[in-house]
Amino acid sequence: MPWAICLKESRHCALLAATTLKAAAIDYLKDHPRFLRNRRIVKGKRVQIFVLSDNTAGPPNFLAEHGLSLLIRSEADDLLLDTGQGTAAMHNAEILKLSLDNLRALVLSHGHYDHTMGLPQVLARKSPLKIYAHPDIFEAKYYQAGEISRHIGMPYRRDYLESLGADFDLSYSPREVTPGVILSGEIPRVTNFETGDANLKVKWGEAFEIDPLLDDQALFVTSPDGVIVILGCAHAGAINTIRHAVEITGNKKIRAVVGGSHLLFLGSEQLQRTVEELKLINPELMAFSHCTGQAAARRLSQEFGETFVFNQTGNVINI
Repeated sequence: MPWAICLKESRHCALLAATTLKAAAIDYLKDHPRFLRNRRIVKGKRVQIFVLSDNTAGPPNFLAEHGLSLLIRSEADDLLLDTGQGTAAMHNAEILKLSLDNLRALVLSHGHYDHTMGLPQVLARKSPLKIYAHPDIFEAKYYQAGEISRHIGMPYRRDYLESLGADFDLSYSPREVTPGVILSGEIPRVTNFETGDANLKVKWGEAFEIDPLLDDQALFVTSPDGVIVILGCAHAGAINTIRHAVEITGNKKIRAVVGGSHLLFLGSEQLQRTVEELKLINPELMAFSHCTGQAAARRLSQEFGETFVFNQTGNVINI
């Protein structure tokens, strides 16, 4: 079975094209559709999450890239979280036969390139388009480690994107972006083990400072049956984000956690504490991917069994 896999677990690995369709993949798909068992984990409002961009891809001919883009389809509207790097998302949307006609808005989880670089491609399909984000998304963001220093922020100016039809709605605060879907606003850092990534910097003039990534946000899909937490990279910490979801929604039941966790870059202690906290939270589905990394994903799979899914491009999660 062919897969396009991000072979190098580096911070920002390059785009890998998916392998071509083969007869073996066709035979596999006949017996194993890529809908994660089409499982509906609880009764209640139906939500679909289409993975349009991610670090790995499944058959038949989806594209993978270091990035994330998720189309969230609820009873009311379609909402796009992030755009990936620009090559994969719209290509994969075509394979999944997804139209952007019902797209209500786009949410940017934060200002890194692997979540924002695909903005022009999305705006070419849907314009004008409301874009919800934090005011800090346009900051000069960098990765620095030793002698390595590279820009990893959004590669476009705001006025250029607005000329393409972007209608930015920037705020520090939580708000409902579509019925039943809440954008988190700034996420309080309350745990003592989710300390962030010291290699991520922001440039002020000629000086570099550690980026607190206050622009990191998540989506909370609400229902009486619980909350679905949808992460971009969880730079604020996955557990901090889940606790914020409980605080904002008033609902202690977490149905599912989907998206990037940044656990690849944050060490064994944070992974251990995250596992312990997730056991207490007890979500019915965890579909991590992107910056989670394969080593952390393997640990989560060992700890949580079928509750955990290593998500990838082409998957459709039915909740």
